[in-house]
Amino acid sequence: MRWKTLAAGITLLIVAAAVRLPALPAGLPYMTYVDEGHVLHHVLHLLERRTWEPDNYSYGSLTFYLMAGTALAWSPLYAATHGHPLADDLSPNPSQYYDIVEPVDILVIGRLVTLVFSLGVVALTGLLARRLAGPAAGLFAAWLAALVPALVARSSIVNINPLVAFFVLAALLFAEGARDGRRPRRDAALAGAMTGLAAATKYPGLLVCLPVALAILLAQTAWSEKLRRLLLAGGAAVVTVVVAMPAVALRTASVLAAAHEMSQVYGAQELGSYWDQAVHRAEWDLPLEHPELGIVFLVLAAAGLAVGLRDRRWSRSVWGWLLFAAATGCLVSPYKFRAFRNLLALVPLGCLLVALLYAAIRRRLSRPSRQWWLDLAAAALPVLLFAPALHQYVTFQLGLEDTREKSLHWLAAHTRPEDRILFVEELAFLPGRVARLPGETTVRSWNQAWKRIWGRRFNYLVVGDIVAPDGSPWILPDMREWIVKNYRLEATFGSAPSDPYPGDLKGNGQRIYILRRVPRQL
Repeated sequence: MRWKTLAAGITLLIVAAAVRLPALPAGLPYMTYVDEGHVLHHVLHLLERRTWEPDNYSYGSLTFYLMAGTALAWSPLYAATHGHPLADDLSPNPSQYYDIVEPVDILVIGRLVTLVFSLGVVALTGLLARRLAGPAAGLFAAWLAALVPALVARSSIVNINPLVAFFVLAALLFAEGARDGRRPRRDAALAGAMTGLAAATKYPGLLVCLPVALAILLAQTAWSEKLRRLLLAGGAAVVTVVVAMPAVALRTASVLAAAHEMSQVYGAQELGSYWDQAVHRAEWDLPLEHPELGIVFLVLAAAGLAVGLRDRRWSRSVWGWLLFAAATGCLVSPYKFRAFRNLLALVPLGCLLVALLYAAIRRRLSRPSRQWWLDLAAAALPVLLFAPALHQYVTFQLGLEDTREKSLHWLAAHTRPEDRILFVEELAFLPGRVARLPGETTVRSWNQAWKRIWGRRFNYLVVGDIVAPDGSPWILPDMREWIVKNYRLEATFGSAPSDPYPGDLKGNGQRIYILRRVPRQL
C-alpha cells in the first residue's frame, strides 16, 4: 500500500507539472505578468550591485535572495556557453523600462524557482491531509491542489505568493507535530522557522504564527512544556527572519517605512473584488476567463469546515486554519485594492477542508465497493470542476508569443546587413534582441525618432500605436499622413495600443507596424 500511495503521489506531481509547464516558456524573452518585474528588478539590483540590500523593502527579501542565488549558481554555465560572464549581459539597474530584463536566463530562473515551490505546495497539501485523515485524503487534497486554477495560474510566472503558501503550509505541518508529535520541541522550532521564512517572503506571512501558537497551546501537556515550545517556536521565527532578511534587524526603520508605504498604495487604488475573482472571473492580470475557485469548490470547503470543526480528531487543526484565514481576511479586507493573489495561501487550506469532507464521508461507507465509487467520484471532481479553465489557460500559454519577438523574426528574415532600422523606444524592445538583427539598428524615443524619420534616413521603421495617458495618440494625423506617403506598411502584429509610461508592463500584444521606405518620386 505504501508503494501504491507513493506511485500515486508521484503521478499527481507529474500531472501538476504538466499543467504548469506551458507557462514556463510563454512570452519569452518578455514578461507576461505584472508581478514578474516587481521581483526581477530587485534580483537584477542584487546581481549588478553585488549587494545583499535590495533597492527597497516593499516586499520581503527572501524571494530575491533565492533567485539571485540561483542565478549565481547558474553563472558558470552561462559563462561557458556564451563566452563571457553573466554580469556582462545584465540589463541596467534601475531600468528605464519595466519590460527590460536581460538576459532571458534571469526570467527563466525566476519562473523555475516559482515552479519548484508551486509543486511543493501540492506536495505539502497532500502530506498535511495525509497526517490528519489518512492516505486517501492526502491524495485527494494533493489532486485538488494540483488542478485548482488559483494555484496553477501563478505557478510558472515570477511572483512571491506560491513561496508564501509553501512556507505557510510547512509551518502548519510542523505545528501538528509541535502539538502532539513524537518530537514536539523539534517540530515547534521548525514551525517557527517556517513562520520566519513566510514573513521574510511577504510580511503578512507572519500571521501563520497564530495557528502555530494555537496548536502549541492546545497540546495535551503541562503549561511549562507549552511555554518551552512557544519559546522555541518564537525564537526560531525571530532568528530565521533575521537570517533570511537581515534588514529586519539592520534596517528596521526602512522596512517599517516600506511596509507603511505599500499599505498606502493598497489603500489608494480601488480595484477588484475577492468574491468576483473567486467565483466569476480570475484576477484581471491573469489570462483566465474562469473563476479562481468556483462556487462548488467554496461550498464543499464550507461543508468541510463544518465537518472539521465538529470532529474531535481534526477540530484543533481546523481552528488554527480558521484563525489564520480570519486574520488574513481582517488584514486585507480594509484595502481598496483587492487582488486574489493576496489570498493565495488560503487556497491550499480550502483543498484540505474539501479533503476532510471526503474523508468523513468515506469513513461512513463500510463497504469497500462503496468506498471505491466515492474514490472514483473524488478523482473525477477536480477534472470536472477545473478542466474548462485549465484548457483555456494551457491553450493560451502554448500560443503566446510577444509581438515584439514576432517583429524581430520578420525583420531577421527580410532585412539585409546594409539596411538601417529605426525602433521607437517606447515599445520597449530588449536591446540584446535588437542587436542580433543583421542591419544597423537605432532606438530612439518618439520625439527623437520623428526628426530622423522626417529625414528619410532609415530603410525600415518599427513603430506602434502609442497612446498618451490622456488617451491622445502620439503620432499626430499630419505625421501619420507624411509617413504613409514616404513609407509602405510591410507587416503588422498585435492589436493593443502601447502605453508610453516606462513603469508599466507593456503587455505581449502591442500593435507594432513595420514600414519600409519607398523611393522618392521624381
